[in-house]
Amino acid sequence: MPSRSVRSFPRTKNKPQKRWLLVPILLMIIGYAMTSVQILMFWGAIISLTGALVMFLVGIVYADLWAAHRRTQQMIKDRDERFAENDVPDVEEPVIEDPFEETYDYE
Repeated sequence: MPSRSVRSFPRTKNKPQKRWLLVPILLMIIGYAMTSVQILMFWGAIISLTGALVMFLVGIVYADLWAAHRRTQQMIKDRDERFAENDVPDVEEPVIEDPFEETYDYE
């Protein structure tokens, strides 16, 4: 059975593409153009209103993706800075003997 895990940030480092923001604008323009034709007025109004709703929803999703991208970049930057600080050479720790450890002398 495959394990399911929740990722705190997206798998890619790519910024979200802005071309998706054109979809609702195109819907509104096409819907408005359709309202100039008598037979297509109703459908044009529906498409224009759909474009307005999609504009709102796409804006919310894009803002969420943009915020996640910025958060991911900040996490990567913080992690790189943290590991850069830890690049100091390791100092040998003093050896502390365990008083409860049993030792055997084989003579």
